[in-house]
Amino acid sequence: MRTTIIFRYLFQELVTPFLLGLTVFIFILVMSQILRLNELIIVYGVGLWSVMKLVFYLMISFLAISIPIAFLFSVIMLFGRLSSDSELTAMKASGFSVFQLLMPVLLFSIGVCFFCLYLTLHLESWGARSSRALVFDIGKNKALVGVKEGVFNDDFFGLVLYTDRVDSKDKTLEHVFLYDERDTNRPVSVIADKGMILSSVDLPSVYLVLQGGNIHTFSKDHASVQKISFDRYTINLSIDEMLKVDTKEKPHWLSLETLRQRISEEKTKGNKKLALEFRAEYHRKFAVAFASLILAILGISLGVRPTRAVRSLSFVYTIVLIGAYWGLYINARHLAASEILHPALAMWSPNIIFTLLAGILLFRTSRQ
Repeated sequence: MRTTIIFRYLFQELVTPFLLGLTVFIFILVMSQILRLNELIIVYGVGLWSVMKLVFYLMISFLAISIPIAFLFSVIMLFGRLSSDSELTAMKASGFSVFQLLMPVLLFSIGVCFFCLYLTLHLESWGARSSRALVFDIGKNKALVGVKEGVFNDDFFGLVLYTDRVDSKDKTLEHVFLYDERDTNRPVSVIADKGMILSSVDLPSVYLVLQGGNIHTFSKDHASVQKISFDRYTINLSIDEMLKVDTKEKPHWLSLETLRQRISEEKTKGNKKLALEFRAEYHRKFAVAFASLILAILGISLGVRPTRAVRSLSFVYTIVLIGAYWGLYINARHLAASEILHPALAMWSPNIIFTLLAGILLFRTSRQ
């Protein structure tokens, strides 16, 4: 009964700072993107609901980083408070060892690890694909809503577009004039009889396809002028630049099964470097999921100190340790891509190093 009460007490004291830390760290990471989100609303007229969905997908991508940080913070905070308030001394006097007090933290961290595993194996790739699909929906809607009949649309993806008639149902335009000054050294003017807006998540961008017209180009100093007739001319509207989102395929967008297929395909094609990137991502999904368990043990070792400074320095300890962990993680990806280490060993190396460090510190703490 006494053990159950102590374990329940530790569990309850652990949950509150964990949820608080998770909320704070996610808020900080989302705030780092707030200027870009405000630009979508103010400059490009993206709806609030679409922006909120983008924030939700951002939060999913940030969870893999935020959960280990919040868990480490909560463990250091808990055991730092127990040490500074002499509750840890009282528990030891009652017959509880450090390893016994470790049990509720380990049980909680195992649950967190399983969630992180589900997050890295499924939710991350789902969130990335959903975010990419939403970006194309925003671009498509911007393309359709942004074009007005008989008006020079000067905020249309950095272009100036004029059309006599817009058919929203078929996404077609009639009698189109386009001025493209994205290449400032050689602006382009296009006149076409018809146009059509094409967009799909299978395409790398949103395109404006013009039919039957002429392209007029001239140098900035007007020293040369060219006129080219065309039957079909396709213009990339560059929604990735507008939304500042990288639409190129990334390994973390892919599910576990897709990663296995891509590794096999790239090996067959002889693209060894790309195969290594996919293999590194494959092992990263598992390694990052278990970071919370290792950081929890390390947090206990740092929190159990006979000093009141641990509680006040818990945030500093968290930042330093997480910075060291993610520094090792970034270097591990480079080692895997450079073939210096096997991808599996490279991606698990931060966990191995921190496990050894946590074991040494925990052993020293238990002997105090």
